[in-house]
Amino acid sequence: MSACYAYPQSCSLGPLPPRTPARPDPQVPRDPNLGSARWGKIGAFYFYLEGSKDDPAFGVFDMEVSLQSLSNGKARIDIHAFADGYQRGGALGAEHPVTISLKQGESVLARFVWTFPDILDGHADPLTCSRDIDLRAEEAAAVERIEIAARG
Repeated sequence: MSACYAYPQSCSLGPLPPRTPARPDPQVPRDPNLGSARWGKIGAFYFYLEGSKDDPAFGVFDMEVSLQSLSNGKARIDIHAFADGYQRGGALGAEHPVTISLKQGESVLARFVWTFPDILDGHADPLTCSRDIDLRAEEAAAVERIEIAARG
């Protein structure tokens, strides 16, 4: 695949949405009984072909994220999304890692790199990520939003 670029996307965090007949339950956190959690959703994060006028190459959509306080100064980030391999033939995740940042204002409280699984041509498959990070409960409470950006 050719070189690609992406626009950073982010979401604020709030309580998990309540159950309704018209909406499925949130996919994250995987285990809500482990600690208090906040939730957010990013509609889409796409990579575009370098040199194009925003010609999509591949991406993810319906990205749900949660930040959950665990014991012993840890927090868990859970991500559930759908890969969009219907654009230009899929992508190898190792060639397009992304950075997940937990932010308060413009300050980054924690950050990690997610190398997502390969996105297959002609597929819209689920993608998941679960990562435990060093973040005390009061730091986790200070996180205002989660941002995803192409690693560059």
